[in-house]
Amino acid sequence: MSETGPRRRRRPQNIAQEPETPHRIVIDGGMDEPDWLVSAGDVSGAASRRARSMKTERTEKKDKPEQTPAGKDSAAARVRKPKAEGEAEEILLLGGAGTRSARNQTRMASSAAQKSAAPAKKKSTGAKKKSPKKGSGKQLHGALLRLLAAAAVVALCVVGATGGARLIQIKQTLDMGDGVFYPNLFVNDIPLEGKTLDEAAASVTQQVANLIASWRITLRTQDGRSWDITGQDLNMKYDVADQLDQLWAIGHTGSSSERYEQVKTLMEEPIRRYTTLTYDMSMVNQILTQIKSEVDRAAVSATRVYDDSLWPPYTYTDDVPGQELDITGLNERICAMVDQLEPGVVDLTPTTVQAPVTRAQLEGQIVKLSTYETKIATSSTEGRFENIRIGTEKFDRLTIKSGESVSFNKVTGKRTAANGFQVALELAYGQYVEGVGGGICQVSSTLYNAVINAGLEVTKRTQHSRPSSYVPLGLDATVSDDRLDFVFKNTTSADIYIESKYYNKGKTYYCQFTIYGRPDPNGYTYRLESQVRETLAIPEPTYKKDTDAQYVIYTDDEPYLYSKGEEGYVVDVYLVTMDSKGLEVSRELKYTDTYKAAAPVYYVGVTVRETPEPFTGTD
Repeated sequence: MSETGPRRRRRPQNIAQEPETPHRIVIDGGMDEPDWLVSAGDVSGAASRRARSMKTERTEKKDKPEQTPAGKDSAAARVRKPKAEGEAEEILLLGGAGTRSARNQTRMASSAAQKSAAPAKKKSTGAKKKSPKKGSGKQLHGALLRLLAAAAVVALCVVGATGGARLIQIKQTLDMGDGVFYPNLFVNDIPLEGKTLDEAAASVTQQVANLIASWRITLRTQDGRSWDITGQDLNMKYDVADQLDQLWAIGHTGSSSERYEQVKTLMEEPIRRYTTLTYDMSMVNQILTQIKSEVDRAAVSATRVYDDSLWPPYTYTDDVPGQELDITGLNERICAMVDQLEPGVVDLTPTTVQAPVTRAQLEGQIVKLSTYETKIATSSTEGRFENIRIGTEKFDRLTIKSGESVSFNKVTGKRTAANGFQVALELAYGQYVEGVGGGICQVSSTLYNAVINAGLEVTKRTQHSRPSSYVPLGLDATVSDDRLDFVFKNTTSADIYIESKYYNKGKTYYCQFTIYGRPDPNGYTYRLESQVRETLAIPEPTYKKDTDAQYVIYTDDEPYLYSKGEEGYVVDVYLVTMDSKGLEVSRELKYTDTYKAAAPVYYVGVTVRETPEPFTGTD
């Protein structure tokens, strides 16, 4: 997270800044020093104030008549070099047009030579020596003095000329910074040479002001909205005086020799400084918080709406994703751009926020668990077709609550003519007989398989006495009004919805059941499979007397085959569990059904046929 709140400092342009202790300088207007000499003392004062002080001082000196101190040359000025401890003060004398006259220098040198060459008085030893000739000794002595004086004059001339040349060089060098910056000084790559403090401050201030004014970050969203962050928003400021003070001190602080050496070094190695930037990121936080409040959008969950025109009886509203702007990461990015004073456009890409409840989730809570259908034999009577239709439609749009049990007989009601059922063949006690509601067992058997495949629990089921033609062995469920029922239970944690159809494809009719509900938590599906363990042989035929003469009348008539014999079966029924890919997970033996073999049934006549008397040919 970027630093916010307190102001931060930065150095633009990514160029290293030389550490430098700022110097405070002042122009000294003492009468015994030239106006280009700067005091070495530390005197406080702003840069612009110092510049005005120097300008005022030069104006006053120009207007003020020159005074000559008593006992000194009228055109002379002394330049004092600060002396070290125990060292004699160095005094450099400058005339109005150069050094003092050679005559004065010669006089001073001759006087010094005479004093040094004067013979010391000696005490008389009493012995007399031979004196040289009076004239020759004085001539020799005078010649010697003249030679010494001439040598001294030559030496002084050489020394004076060398020293004077250096002083002139120092003065000319330091004069370059008279009230202005020396060459090879730069702030933000702006050359300061020849500028006063005010001029330099104005140039640098204008530059940084332009930088701040032109800097801008635009935050932009995909829908076309945008927000600007400017230097004014961040309270951007550059510290101009700090660097100018440090550079002004170069060549303007210290003794003449020190200043001269500073300027000489400066000629060989330029000095570049860069202003520091301060800004306040707290305003950015306020801007980003405001943008976040405008960009963020709460997600809207999908809903399930009851609609009895549909089955299951629900429709759904769509979920609407929300969005959220991460201002933490955005703050860090903006802070990095501010540090580099990098303008530009930042695209705001909010993070998508999914709704707590989506339409897919709601629709996934009610899915198709199973569908099972059987074909109705085309040989069925009209009454059987009608019974199957009525029984099937009784279960259409049935809702079963979690934990609730369903009785087939209670849903369909009594199979009576009053309830719309008709007479048709039905299997009773192993024999096909006519009865009201014949064919209803195909409805119960079809529903049984749909219930098993949906993973529901079957609590009551009875097999037929003989195999059914519309479902495999072991997969049937017979019912009757008075004693046999098919019952199942909703063992899921949600409602179960049953949809039933009686329909035809061409000339073929079908009975179909579809069950909807909450999907299996493991994604499993189920089905029943049967395997014949044993086949039972057909018994010997059974003969019944046709006392009603329905099929046969006379005893000597050929017996009438009422029903064919059928083999019996012992069948193992397995519950097969499959995963979401349809691969078998387990196979469990649920039950074993036995279908008894059925003997052929014949009807025989019971009436003895009368034998006619032989014809005798007489009345």
